[in-house]
Amino acid sequence: MLYRIDELHRVVDPGGSQLLKLVGEFSGIVNTHEFPCVFSTLPFNTAELFFGRVPRSDGEAGTATTAALLELTGIIRHTPDAIGVVFVDQPGEPSLDDDLALARSIVRAVMRQNVLDHPDHTFPDPRDHDWELWLDGVGLFLNFSSPRHKARRSRNVGSRFTVVAQARESFDRQARGTPRARDTIRRRLADYDDVEAHPALGSYGDPDSREALQFFLGDGLEAMDVTEGEES
Repeated sequence: MLYRIDELHRVVDPGGSQLLKLVGEFSGIVNTHEFPCVFSTLPFNTAELFFGRVPRSDGEAGTATTAALLELTGIIRHTPDAIGVVFVDQPGEPSLDDDLALARSIVRAVMRQNVLDHPDHTFPDPRDHDWELWLDGVGLFLNFSSPRHKARRSRNVGSRFTVVAQARESFDRQARGTPRARDTIRRRLADYDDVEAHPALGSYGDPDSREALQFFLGDGLEAMDVTEGEES
């Protein structure tokens, strides 16, 4: 279940105190003027942030996270700029490679759900520049962040693997996707991260840019495709 940021005091789920702790960590990093995204504080002020947690006991993390994203798509229909933040528990002591595997399992679960919901529809190949990750009729952009990100600090937003999701269309509102905004954010990334901006970062629709390569960025500059292994 997702909770709007101004309704977190109503959390009664088991593990609610853990969710509040994780939200506090996330806010302490993202809701600051130091964080490189110049728009990161806005949803805190407009109460357009929705938080949830996938505990280890929920079984297959990809399926459980997809359920949370499905809930988010319903919220987006009423609040188009809503952002979902889902903290995912992992067993043991995971590595960044484990995080990539988890990210892939989530994306593949979403893509499988799409096929089930629209069996007669042909979706674009993830290698196409106009590919989007669709769920329940909403195009989503996912940002996968992990405490294992060390050099790429902008992808480390707390002590849990974190999925930050929003409608792809929201980037086109409030000047978020303009060249000026992108240039400003990249300059701030250069100061914040201990590694240069990832070459996969680009503009949606650009023939030289692939959406799927932007979801998960490693600590280096290699491309990491979260759709790898999935049927197109």
